[in-house]
Amino acid sequence: MPPMKRKKGISASANARAAAKAIRQSELSAIHEKDAPTKKRFQTYLTLLVSMLVIRWLLLPTQTNPHSKPDVDSKGQLQMVFDEFFAANVQPLWDRAFNGTQYALEESSRVGHQLKEQNARVKHPVVIVPGFVTSALELWEGESCMKKNFRQRVWGSASMARTFFADRDCWRKHLQLNPQTGMDPDNIRVRSAQGFEAADNFIATYWVWSKLIENLADVGYDGSSMSMMSYDWRLGYEYLEKRDGYFSKLKAAIETHHKTSGEKVVLVSHSMGSSVVYYFLQWVVTDGGGGKDWVENNVHSFVNIAGTLLGVPKSIPALLSGELKDIAVLMPQIGDLLENFFGRRVRKNLWNTWGSLYGMLPKGGDAIWGSGADLDEIIDPTPTIVWNNGTEEFCSSSLSTSIVENTTPTDEKIDNGFTDEELELYIPASRQWTMNETIDHILRTGGGYGSRIESIFSFDSKQGWKERSSSANKRKHWHDPVASPLPNAPSLKMYCLYGTGLPTERSYYYQLSCDKVSASKDVDVDRTCTAGDSETTCSNGTGDSDGNPPESPFYIDVAAKNDLRNITSGVRFSDGDGSVPLLSLGYMCQKFAEPRSKHNPSGIKVFTRERKHDAEISLTDPGRGGPRSGEHVDILGNVGVIEDVVRIATGLEVEEKVDKDIIVSDLKNIVQRLDEHPSGGLKHVLV
Repeated sequence: MPPMKRKKGISASANARAAAKAIRQSELSAIHEKDAPTKKRFQTYLTLLVSMLVIRWLLLPTQTNPHSKPDVDSKGQLQMVFDEFFAANVQPLWDRAFNGTQYALEESSRVGHQLKEQNARVKHPVVIVPGFVTSALELWEGESCMKKNFRQRVWGSASMARTFFADRDCWRKHLQLNPQTGMDPDNIRVRSAQGFEAADNFIATYWVWSKLIENLADVGYDGSSMSMMSYDWRLGYEYLEKRDGYFSKLKAAIETHHKTSGEKVVLVSHSMGSSVVYYFLQWVVTDGGGGKDWVENNVHSFVNIAGTLLGVPKSIPALLSGELKDIAVLMPQIGDLLENFFGRRVRKNLWNTWGSLYGMLPKGGDAIWGSGADLDEIIDPTPTIVWNNGTEEFCSSSLSTSIVENTTPTDEKIDNGFTDEELELYIPASRQWTMNETIDHILRTGGGYGSRIESIFSFDSKQGWKERSSSANKRKHWHDPVASPLPNAPSLKMYCLYGTGLPTERSYYYQLSCDKVSASKDVDVDRTCTAGDSETTCSNGTGDSDGNPPESPFYIDVAAKNDLRNITSGVRFSDGDGSVPLLSLGYMCQKFAEPRSKHNPSGIKVFTRERKHDAEISLTDPGRGGPRSGEHVDILGNVGVIEDVVRIATGLEVEEKVDKDIIVSDLKNIVQRLDEHPSGGLKHVLV
């Protein structure tokens, strides 16, 4: 067959395309030469895309993937969920990756670069302490199902998803701690990743600390003047030192930076990391051997970003029933599908082994959380949990007659979820639990594992305040700023930086599942677990071969709704950053700053700088809230917060630009209402 004749104009067109392509390549080359990070971002977008394809492969199993077992209906639902996620999150990243001119990172737009032009330079070394779940965890020893993942991340990477869906029970077992010791299960060692990469990005391009690190680098910071002190965020604070020597390492890092630079250190923390730092400031002057002047001599400032100083109510449903608001709301839509993959019982039993979640329970009790000062509704006491099916409506008469109808918590110590009399249910006739009653229940039952948490955490702030600093019992209160004052460091500065203007969980509406109560009555109340040299054994079972407790009979009543009282899907909301209520973010910062505050005996200067949440859609950062977001994690990319941190670290016009309050919420009125309430405020601790 003779060759086809080439049509006229083809050569010219081809030449034009080639020329355009060359120009395009030249433009992209110029961009990448000007801004090397763009190449790295390009690679991370592709990594995320590949990771999503791997997750798709795992979620939509074929004959080549024997590990996944969802049925046909589940498969279809999973595909729908994935496709929606792909369209909303992955496709924009794909488009961004192949449009370098549109999304090239402009160095001049970064706060750090702008401050560099104003002569900001490295001064104080910076030590970063990340928050809950944002540090990667690596496997160092595991059972046969996980040995192939040696030194691989089982948390905080795209491979985490593959490991989870390939063998969920194996993954859960390696993320779970020993419920009796609070540390490693036998033959399993999972440890925090180290270095900046441990917490700069969570998965692919989901940034956590990377923006702040990049802006500090703009003014000259690097690994010699800045450190990331990641840790195993599952552990109770005392066990961070006992197992990993974390506080000793943090102390050494601060001392080394101080010695090599000649400048005091700026401690920057986020979320639960601020509670860890507060604990450290108590530890270092006592058990840590630093002496009462160590903080004064080594730390320039404590930058507390979105800190959980007074805890977070959302830890309550996580421990009580294995629920988070988002999961509870999803249940009507995906129901059995979610439960089959990661059910309430599995979640509750996993989370109840993490001592850190107990450390994030709200602090200060009813004196702080019981007046409703932050809810514009003064009720005495304000309930933390409301039971929507009242005492007489709970279950059949054979069960309901055994439920205690008084308001005095039992002193009985419970080794598992339920006794014959079901005293631990403790649904009072008032159908309400106060904050004190809620935490009392959680501590006594330990999610069904027993009351072992009380050995490392106490929430009796009044008793903690009375304890002498040298007392062995005082360390159980170091996590609680209501019970433990700031250290003796008159030249130290403390900055409370956080976002406001987002609905944030404050209290809950629950129901009791009668069939779960009935099933729980078959559990032997004398069941005990013993941690041996090689394994943990239980005297009798609970329907779980690993000796885990039965499913909680409590669940969030998602039907509860009242727009006027900010109640949606069984959750009442207050102001905050979407994760931490304003009461926890700002109350103690205001009390620390008061003249002659007994919680700040050396007169540390404390500044509260709020950022009103102002979200915007950004094509350069899809899926996040934009440069003025006040959301709990996005605040680390808030341009105002970044500017504050860079100025504090470099000393650039700090007194003029940073050392002043910015209050955009109702915080001042909340503090006043709480302190004036006859049963509220710190006055009930200082008696």
